[in-house]
Amino acid sequence: MEYKDIPKGSVLKWIKETFEGKEVKNSRSEAGNWLKLTLEHIKKGSAVISLEVRKEMTNPYGNIHGGMMGLVIDESIGWAVVSLDAENHYTSLTLNVDFLYAIKQGERLRAESKVLRVGKKIINVECHVYDMNGRILARANSNLIVTNMEFS
Repeated sequence: MEYKDIPKGSVLKWIKETFEGKEVKNSRSEAGNWLKLTLEHIKKGSAVISLEVRKEMTNPYGNIHGGMMGLVIDESIGWAVVSLDAENHYTSLTLNVDFLYAIKQGERLRAESKVLRVGKKIINVECHVYDMNGRILARANSNLIVTNMEFS
């Protein structure tokens, strides 16, 4: 079944059946597919992803590049927003990131996103990124704005 064929109100169920607990290889996000993330858990309004930091994601010091951390966060937030099964697309209005600790190539991280508020036009989401020992690596807050683009 293609995404456009999913009946309204069934997106979260389809995501759980298709992606949860697996490496995501064929999502609608090519950037997300490139990350080789695993969708660990998803429920309405929240998502948890994990991935290994690969060499092409690192800065000259061998740690994850700040832009790559931003991509991880944005992707995690996207899964949390899509889980709401909204009728229209949302796009980032703001993304504020605090980089707290580094993580090296070959290590695995976990990003947890949660929708805090859904308004008529704006959704507010938070994301926390951890290493596999539970040390916080980054925290972020994002506002996303509804577009007039319907899912298709």
